[in-house]
Amino acid sequence: MNRAAKWLVCVGFVFGCITASEIKVNAAAEPPAHIKKMDGIFEVKEGSASSVDENGVVTITPNTSNSVGTIWSTENNLLDFTKSFHLSTYLYFGENVANVGDGMALVFQAATDSPTWFTHNSLSIGYLGDQRNDTSIGIPNSLAIEFDLYNNQTDSDGWFDQNVPTTNKGQHIAYTWPGDLTEYTSWWAWFNTQRSILHHDPLSYLLTDDKWIRLDVDWNVESQVFQYVIDNSTIVNVPYEDLYNRVLSTNTKAYWGFTGATGNYAAPQKVVFQEVPNLVEVDPKIEVYNETRDQAVVDEGDVYTDETLRFDYSVEYLDGKQTWNSVKAALTGDPNFVLEPGSITVTAVIGGQNQSYLMDDSALVDGILNFPVGTANGPTFGLEGNFPSKMIISYQGHFKADTPAEPVVLSAQYNGDNAFVSSPNFTLHPKSSAAPQIRFSENQNWQVLDTDERKSISGSFTDPNKGSLNLDYYLDGEKIHQEQVDSTSGSGEWSLELSAEQVRELANGEHEIKVTATNLVSQSATIQAAITKYSVPAIEEFGLENEAETIIKGGDVSFHVAFRDGDSSRVQFFYQLDGAAPVEIGTQENLTPGELQSFNWKLSTNELAIGEHTVTLYAIDSEGIASKEVQLVFAVDGKVSFYEAPQDFTLETALPKKKKRVKVELSPIQIEDNRIQKSNVKLHVRLTQSEDGAEAGFHSASGYQLPSDVFRYRDGIGEEHVINEAGADLSQTNSQEMMEVDQKGEAGFYLELAPWLHAETYQAIIEWQLIEAP
Repeated sequence: MNRAAKWLVCVGFVFGCITASEIKVNAAAEPPAHIKKMDGIFEVKEGSASSVDENGVVTITPNTSNSVGTIWSTENNLLDFTKSFHLSTYLYFGENVANVGDGMALVFQAATDSPTWFTHNSLSIGYLGDQRNDTSIGIPNSLAIEFDLYNNQTDSDGWFDQNVPTTNKGQHIAYTWPGDLTEYTSWWAWFNTQRSILHHDPLSYLLTDDKWIRLDVDWNVESQVFQYVIDNSTIVNVPYEDLYNRVLSTNTKAYWGFTGATGNYAAPQKVVFQEVPNLVEVDPKIEVYNETRDQAVVDEGDVYTDETLRFDYSVEYLDGKQTWNSVKAALTGDPNFVLEPGSITVTAVIGGQNQSYLMDDSALVDGILNFPVGTANGPTFGLEGNFPSKMIISYQGHFKADTPAEPVVLSAQYNGDNAFVSSPNFTLHPKSSAAPQIRFSENQNWQVLDTDERKSISGSFTDPNKGSLNLDYYLDGEKIHQEQVDSTSGSGEWSLELSAEQVRELANGEHEIKVTATNLVSQSATIQAAITKYSVPAIEEFGLENEAETIIKGGDVSFHVAFRDGDSSRVQFFYQLDGAAPVEIGTQENLTPGELQSFNWKLSTNELAIGEHTVTLYAIDSEGIASKEVQLVFAVDGKVSFYEAPQDFTLETALPKKKKRVKVELSPIQIEDNRIQKSNVKLHVRLTQSEDGAEAGFHSASGYQLPSDVFRYRDGIGEEHVINEAGADLSQTNSQEMMEVDQKGEAGFYLELAPWLHAETYQAIIEWQLIEAP
């Protein structure tokens, strides 16, 4: 069942409390903590032997025979079964086990215009019908929880307790329906009416052992469960259908109270009320705030030694049938908590306004703070007038470094004259503060280059305290950046970035990078490493040595390179041709670091295809720093040439009897044009002088010469071309890649012979020329 507050058993509130887990509370002379102000909520009914002393202890029956007593809730204190509730009481029966009687009962009767406050003494215990009258019922429309001191199971004593356990001297606890005649059984014996009543869930229990017996009753309206608990151990559920039919069908509001009686035997039967439903509704809380982290701590949360914590114990009066009077508080912390001097603050909320004052540090002793100090009366809470509606007691400090790693339970008990409240416990788990750890990334590159736009340095951290870390970054001893990182997960990554300006300002050479991580309690860790700045070799010029020259396949292409390196002794150069593997060019001595230097190198085109080629050039200096790549595109061109060149030829023939043309079989003549941009090329053939200066033409060793028109070429369409000193154009390529001089059929080369020529051996020098034609 939901309740605004949990009520605890407290004895000597200011000096300590015992928990509700204790089954019985010592104190026959001094009852458990209880409500002392009964005005307006309970009253002793006329004709009752009951009384209430100044401390709120109710004597239901004095230790005298043949008495009946009762105390009942007032109209202002009815139970409303349309709402959930909890009530708590204690019952006392004295210490004499033998010769005691008769008992008490907690009774709930539906509210009517004519309630019955009690019935008969002796075995009727003030709530049952008459033992000798078979038509008599007890308190009508009621449920009773009976605490019976005497087992009535004889004709002379009556039979109300028939079939009830006889152990523990027959003392027992059970619930009954005293106003329902069907629950009774009657018969005639020994000249008397004999009667029994059905006892539900009877429990054999020794009641007269000089102990206060706790009785809790809970009603949950949502689940419709009504149950009572004996000494926090035995739970009994009362069926809702029976409760409704016998009580709630008459009225959902009920009077509640105790009846009791003695017969020939007696007992000092007493009751105290610890929690009365809706008498005082309060909301107690314990909250913990981590000032160091600026965040709330959750229940069962971890806290770290040396971090500043604030404990807020609050209690708020929400509503009630009475004001909450003379409230004293016992706030329990931990003796390992070191108080921050001057931090104990009491704040009362009166009419919506806060009124605060400081308490002396001496109020906190071994982790326990009592309020008010000494014997002073505590405040009264209420919603009207000058009563505070809420009170907050706060103080702050830290756990010592050697605080044991064991749970710390914060608790708060509030003891008023008419209500006793305990806040839910708040558990903390102290952890020893430990310094953070910080690391550089394992794959960190410790080179910074003068061409870098930025430089990142990174790493990781571990924070056992799981809070936050302040990271300070230093370059050559000067702080250049700081940040706070979240470390609540226990670990994380960090990163520092040097800007382009910071990179430019660094001199070449080695520099110190230092990173310090500091946790919330000023524990720190520092790492440092050297970072070195290098100049990157720069290729500032890369081109052809002669830009206007056409590069013909088979020759060399010459390149010009100019470079600059600020700090290296030598620079090694490599090239890649058309994406192939790098090829080393060679190493250049850097004789004047920082100044522009140049060299030339050549590349053979023998193995290159005709067309465009891309050459990529880069350098690596003596420190292993690579330059940016530079590229150059150049073209290798082809040329026009004889694919099959004319060969020397010899013709042996006799002089004809008459003029005759004789075909000369020359080897094939093919012309190839593999230039990128093709154009027409013609083949020009002429007779030329010999090396010894002889005139052009066919000459014999004897000095004879053949006519100048003796050597001819006939083309494919029958046209003849005289090949003499002036020469003739035999054919042209027409931009084709391959052309062959036609020597098929009638086409070809001829000598025109005549009978009058001298029979000699003749020789001539023939010049074959390829000429670009328009």
